Amino acid sequence: MAGNNAGMAVGQPVFASGLRGVDTPADGQFIWEWWHQFQVTDNIRITQALFYLPRPMGELTPGGSSFLQLGGLIKTTFVF
Repeated sequence: MAGNNAGMAVGQPVFASGLRGVDTPADGQFIWEWWHQFQVTDNIRITQALFYLPRPMGELTPGGSSFLQLGGLIKTTFVF
């Protein structure tokens, strides 16, 4: 149907890759998002999205641990 679309995005926030006099921080992480927009009528759209953060605490993640974050969103848009 016209108006339907989907997508994926990958991003990475700014992080330190090396500091003077300190071990190399394990600070890098990626952020992932997948979404689908469904056009119900000419005036109503529903968007579903999932997002995933593998290391949201970056360098502060305790060794041997992971704080994987998975979330979702449903948004309805009405256009008048």
